[in-house]
Amino acid sequence: MSSLLTNTSAMTALTTLKSIAGQLDQTSSRISTGLKVADASDNAAYWSIATTIRADNGSLGAVKDALGLGANSVDTAFNGMNRSIDLLKDIQSKLTAALSPNVDRAKIQTEIDAKLKELKQTADASVVSGENWLSTDSAAGNYVSDRKIVASFTRENGAVSVDTITVSVDDTKLYDKTTTAASGTATDADISTAKATWTSAQDTWKAAQAAWETSSKDSTAKSTLDTAQTTYNAAKTAYETAIETANKAAVAKTDGTGGILNKEWGVLGKDEDGAYKAYEVAIDKIDISTIQNQDLSKLRAYVAAVDKALGAMTDAATTLGANKTQITSQTTFVESLIKANERSIGTLVDADMEEESTRLKALQVQQQLGVQALSIANGSTQSILSLFQG
Repeated sequence: MSSLLTNTSAMTALTTLKSIAGQLDQTSSRISTGLKVADASDNAAYWSIATTIRADNGSLGAVKDALGLGANSVDTAFNGMNRSIDLLKDIQSKLTAALSPNVDRAKIQTEIDAKLKELKQTADASVVSGENWLSTDSAAGNYVSDRKIVASFTRENGAVSVDTITVSVDDTKLYDKTTTAASGTATDADISTAKATWTSAQDTWKAAQAAWETSSKDSTAKSTLDTAQTTYNAAKTAYETAIETANKAAVAKTDGTGGILNKEWGVLGKDEDGAYKAYEVAIDKIDISTIQNQDLSKLRAYVAAVDKALGAMTDAATTLGANKTQITSQTTFVESLIKANERSIGTLVDADMEEESTRLKALQVQQQLGVQALSIANGSTQSILSLFQG
């Protein structure tokens, strides 16, 4: 039965055509945006997961930037420390050369002063983003020893956490405007009694030798000479033992606090008798210009202090180098996490362009067929008119 009021075929064709048009709109949108899930209405679960991952990627991007800034700080301190170590080695070699009795220590001091000035300039210039890890002031109100570098971002069971790499500036600083003197009680090696005994024995032995030369060289003179020789040998042994014992008892003060190069180091230096003397010296105040050959103990104390400072600077450089390696490794890891998250987002929301292209062509054909079907359905009512003609 045909009806002029209700054209079921046309209604069916129109419904199909609308459905095809909706699918065409969806496919066209996916092709133009590259996304199969552009908003929550496309797929609420996938959109929610992708949005969370995008937020995490934004945080990881911030972590990567923070690692970059941290790497700059560590690199600057590391390079400054390495340069300072080289300069201090030069000073050490000049101090060693100054131990020679026939050198002009005043001229060597001029060279040392130039190196000390360069050391301070190197430390002061090692600045990044207003931070200096080599030259500080621990008494400043905003001073913080532990400098933290953002290293990672994690989300677990809905809880977000940020981890950091910590660098202690107290371990790396070469200069600190705030210092404290070396503390405790220093004790020199006391060999005065043993030295006096040995000196007396030397005098007796020399007198006996002189007497022997002018004597008749009889048994009495020989006995006197032998006795003096025995006394001399015993006094010499006692003197050497006294030096060893006294040196073991010698005590230097405890190192002061401050930067490696401007704090007081408690050190011992041997005098020309081989006995230790205690000194408190700072690297930035080295002065050998007035030291005489009669007593080089302070010069040797400077050498000992420089050696201790080099050890501390080497430890600091090792720490900075380890931090540098850790930051580089963490940066690489964060970059890999960002790329992995991007792949995950792509899997969830990206459109398969080959598939969508094929679907678009199919839907275009279906739309054309739907239009023709609707045209045929509408044409059936026109044929009814022919029944009323003639």
